[in-house]
Amino acid sequence: MSRSLLLLLGRHSVQSLVPATLISQIESLLENHKIQHAADLADQERRRQLYGGVNVDEAEAEQLQYIYQRIGFQCFGETLFEDAGKHLFEGGLDPRVLVSYYPHLRGALNTADDTINMFAGVAEHMPPESSVEDIIAANLVRNYSPHLSPNTREAPSTSELRKILLIAAEDMLEDFLRKCRTRRVLEGQGGGGQTISSNREDEYAAVDTVLVKLFARSEKTRDLYALLHEPHHIVVPEVEPILIENGQYNALCELFQQAGDHENLLDVWSKLITGEWSDEDVSDPVVTMVTYLTNLNERPDKSSTFAQITQKWALWLMHEKRAPEQGLQLLISSRPAPTRVSGKRSTRHQNSKSIPDFGAQSETEDQNLLLRIREVNPTAALQYLEYLILQRRNQSRGIHMEYAMACIDELIHYLHNGEGIEKLWRAKASSYFSSSLSSSSPVPASAASTSTSTPLPFISYFASTTPDSPSKRARLKNLLFLQASGLYDVNAVKHRILSALKGKEAIKGKHKPLLSFELAILESKLGNHRAVLECLVRDVGDGVSAEAYCAVNNGPGSNGGRQVISTRLCRIIADTTEGLRGWKDVVIATAETEISNEALVQMLLEVYMSVDDEEKHSNGKIGQQQLQQLQVARLLNSQGVHLDVCDVIQTFPSSWPLHLLSSFITRSCRRTLHASHEGQITKMLSLAQNWEVKERTWAVLREEGFLVEEEAEGGEETKEAEAADTILNEKIALSSLDPPSVDVFSDHKSE
Repeated sequence: MSRSLLLLLGRHSVQSLVPATLISQIESLLENHKIQHAADLADQERRRQLYGGVNVDEAEAEQLQYIYQRIGFQCFGETLFEDAGKHLFEGGLDPRVLVSYYPHLRGALNTADDTINMFAGVAEHMPPESSVEDIIAANLVRNYSPHLSPNTREAPSTSELRKILLIAAEDMLEDFLRKCRTRRVLEGQGGGGQTISSNREDEYAAVDTVLVKLFARSEKTRDLYALLHEPHHIVVPEVEPILIENGQYNALCELFQQAGDHENLLDVWSKLITGEWSDEDVSDPVVTMVTYLTNLNERPDKSSTFAQITQKWALWLMHEKRAPEQGLQLLISSRPAPTRVSGKRSTRHQNSKSIPDFGAQSETEDQNLLLRIREVNPTAALQYLEYLILQRRNQSRGIHMEYAMACIDELIHYLHNGEGIEKLWRAKASSYFSSSLSSSSPVPASAASTSTSTPLPFISYFASTTPDSPSKRARLKNLLFLQASGLYDVNAVKHRILSALKGKEAIKGKHKPLLSFELAILESKLGNHRAVLECLVRDVGDGVSAEAYCAVNNGPGSNGGRQVISTRLCRIIADTTEGLRGWKDVVIATAETEISNEALVQMLLEVYMSVDDEEKHSNGKIGQQQLQQLQVARLLNSQGVHLDVCDVIQTFPSSWPLHLLSSFITRSCRRTLHASHEGQITKMLSLAQNWEVKERTWAVLREEGFLVEEEAEGGEETKEAEAADTILNEKIALSSLDPPSVDVFSDHKSE
């Protein structure tokens, strides 16, 4: 308040002479449009308060803010935007007031119900227009009308000027909001850790949100990311449309990720994957999505909602045109680990009906998920079936049956549609059969006892000589599964193979069935052992596998039944073939066989010695007999322990040379002689041990003595009782108790 030292008293009034106040001086200057003079006067007062060494109270500080705001809005109304922004910031204007003049940037940040505290004098002198565009248009009309034709809106010069002024207005707003954000950080209000009022929070939200819009519109990507990486109060729904409009998809993803909006975030990535949107800042959206979902699925606070989100987008990725492999791996990782059954004996709960069957529930989930995968990608469904069997150890017969049929259909597809696959496989089968035949050279007498070199099993030959390809891996995988599992319908699988190959084999009747090895495995599952041996020997020419089938049963790691492919061979094939390592230790229990090794070896010997007319005509009688002789000789030498000499001699063809039996008979005689000598040695050892026992017990019995009694009267009953007593006395004498002493030489001593 200014003081007056001069008072003038009149008849009807009192007048005083006082100096003009700062506010009145500013108001007078602004009314005369002397904005620069008003600004200089305000700056002078500001320097006095800062550097004058005087105590500034709240009223003086608010007075200076009022002055700056009045000057700022005066400049704003006259389109002096750069000066307006400077003075409004110095006056501490609420950013929401300035943003309200930019409706295209304001959006829904300010509503009609929002209230902002302002100086009444400032509010009275604010531009009456509703937007900055209207302020510019009114200023152009005021300055240039009616000098431009046809009017100020349509004249080319004013149109260009309007664009320049709009750019200047937005630049001023951006600079003003930057300063507000910097001031907030310096005041310690931007860290997010302090409690702020709702009014201040709305102010911060307006500043940050409008800045994001300005950065997106002007393509200031670096400034945009810098803002996103700092603590902020951005209203995501407000900036989403403008970010999409300007292609700032990665910035939008960061906002969704910070807000925890998983669905919208994944939806943006999905559009980037399909190519609907593109952003250079997202180099590989598939990897980004998979990584995010994996981390989401591995969070400590993981919930069922996260698992559902992961499965939903994993199924979306499994589409053939997207990323089926990554989608399948993501889906597998989202499933909970299978429950391991403990070896301890479980105690049944009294109220067992109330306990849910988690195994049945998990199996139902597997079936439902499998149906959804099949609708999206049938190929991925086959891989998921393999995951259920290999990793989750699913024991459902339906799952195993479906996988078996899928594997067979895959093989048939390769045979029907693959370029040269059928010819290649048939050539491999023919080459293997011919190699076993060519090795059957005439067996000389001197070499009868010499062990011949054993060829490879067919599966080893096929795996080692066939070039690596999807068809080769599919057949080997199919063979390993058919051998390992016993939970599929063998008859149905066998019927599918025979029906698929029926037409081809009818055309090419001179050839052996192309999938004979698969049929041998299926026959072994059915317990048709003679059919297994005939298929291996006659169709495949694999005597090695046939002999192993007869001799090996329930070995380490076997599944309880006869195996066409041994467990050890399965592991070797899985180890050496790319993509089959998961089948290395797969063992699924089946029914145990009841036939003995001796019966199977005898059966194999009969198969070797039988000659079909068709085989004679196709391979030649001499060659076929030589092959049979070689096979019989090898079988007799390797499995002769399971054969009876008399049975072999009776079934041996009379036209065959006897030297084939020399090694077998010699070994049989040696075994018989060995058993006889072993029996004699055992008998003599037992006899020696008995004499040793007699030697030890004789001295004991001699010390104990014996009792001699005369026959007593009483008939037969007395004799039987005495005999019983005598027997009991003998038992007692051998016990640890001392028997009564008896002098058997008393008569001699008395003499």
